[in-house]
Amino acid sequence: MLTLIGFLLLVSPCGHDACDALPVSERIYSSFDQCERMREAIQLRRPRAVLYCDGVYSTEK
Repeated sequence: MLTLIGFLLLVSPCGHDACDALPVSERIYSSFDQCERMREAIQLRRPRAVLYCDGVYSTEK
């Protein structure tokens, strides 16, 4: 069973092309809104960066 534990801010090194995204930091945000606010703040300083938030899941045994 997968459990959502938070949201991670990711950067795509390939722009909008398909490739594996990399975490911007090790921080996991507790809500999507928190992650989006950080994405927007970074986007102001780095307007060409392709940033997005995605869910982080944990498996329960």
